[in-house]
Amino acid sequence: MLRWRKRIRRMTYIVTDAMCILLASILVNVFYTNIWKRQLNTSYLEHVGFLSMSALIFMGSFLLLSVYDTTIEDRGRLKMKSLFKMFIAYMLSVMVLGAGLFYMHVELSRLYIGLYTIVIIVLQLINRWIMKITQFKGNDRTEAMRNILVVGHSDKGQLYIDEINKHDYLNFNIIGYVSIKEANTYPNVRNLGTIDELEKIAVDYVIDEITVARPLNYDERLDDTLCHCQQMGITVTMLLDVHNDEKVQVAMVGRIPVLKLHTVCLNETQLFMKRMLDIAGAMVGMIIFGMAYMTIGPLIKIETPGPVIFKQNRVGKNGRVFQVWKFRSMGADAEARKAALAINNEMTGHMFKMTDDPRITRIGAFIRKTSIDELPQFYNVLKGDMSLVGTRPPTVDEVEAYEQHHRRRICITPGITGNWQVSGRSDIEEFEEVVRLDSAYIENWSIWSDLRILLKTVKVVLVGRGSR
Repeated sequence: MLRWRKRIRRMTYIVTDAMCILLASILVNVFYTNIWKRQLNTSYLEHVGFLSMSALIFMGSFLLLSVYDTTIEDRGRLKMKSLFKMFIAYMLSVMVLGAGLFYMHVELSRLYIGLYTIVIIVLQLINRWIMKITQFKGNDRTEAMRNILVVGHSDKGQLYIDEINKHDYLNFNIIGYVSIKEANTYPNVRNLGTIDELEKIAVDYVIDEITVARPLNYDERLDDTLCHCQQMGITVTMLLDVHNDEKVQVAMVGRIPVLKLHTVCLNETQLFMKRMLDIAGAMVGMIIFGMAYMTIGPLIKIETPGPVIFKQNRVGKNGRVFQVWKFRSMGADAEARKAALAINNEMTGHMFKMTDDPRITRIGAFIRKTSIDELPQFYNVLKGDMSLVGTRPPTVDEVEAYEQHHRRRICITPGITGNWQVSGRSDIEEFEEVVRLDSAYIENWSIWSDLRILLKTVKVVLVGRGSR
């Protein structure tokens, strides 16, 4: 768990640094040849080789001197140790790069190499600032923070808490602990209640993972209670009291072996690929959103007064509340009129749907039919509140009325599109059918299923099936 999060952070820095080096090459070439009017005496193939070599040298130096690990451990802040390591890495990179160019007789001026290095440093410092504000969050209700609840008291439990607290820069947060039948307590950890209150505590405190510090046979209530929490989509981690850690082929928290019981995918590689897909898709989507805003924005304002962008609190992963963005498709008083229209709800269950909803404007009907109203949600994806593919984020009042098995829908990051949208969207009128389709997506998730749903979404949007 700890090594996985750190590896993902390190890989993110490597990928974004590589993008900075590519962007630096483009900017310097444009400035050097078009503004300074100087000529590059290298062929296209030589320049591609130079770019590849410089990327390997710069990032290799960072890995060799553990610059990425130090930056991660410092929570993204550029402290003296991080800055010193970065300075040494840049000096080493320039010397190795210069020696390589001299040995291969590549004709690039010192001015070009100096300018190239400076632009790389500036872009990578900007990258560090962006990574700091997006990855290192202090609010325990944000998407990046993983909230952990410890159940039961034991020596292994104390070691686990100490290990997690040592790595809290990876956005792990011990919310508290729940006692089973012990009188002992953990120092500096809140006692939130007893095993009988576990399910309510998990909901109230937005718990992502429950760590059990006692064996299941310690109390007969444990098995059933943890099973219910699993059904809600919460990961259950069992601390194993074993003597030879190295023989345990399970997740490791420091030197403590743990067994994860979960119903959501924890495949490290595929989750990383999903986030990379989200970022790439969101960047493209933001460009489309910007172009649409110039046309749709004025039309929305002309028809009805009010903001162009409609913001509403929605429930995300494991109960986190965030603001979803959409182009406004209703009148400004739509939320106030919703209660009066509840009697016309055509959806069976905890969703609202109404044919010919009087709150929808003329331009609103068009942008809903074409799904243009969803474009601002690429901003939510870029922030990490949403994903391109997932379960649709419900409203706060809908979640308050959920039964236990309904909460399975919110155990993953919500998405702009999903399994039930491409299976009928608004044509589905049974909420339990929505839950079934969402649960099937969660159980069988892979990066390939996301790609399949994205392709189906394009088809569904083009033909306008089920949208109203």
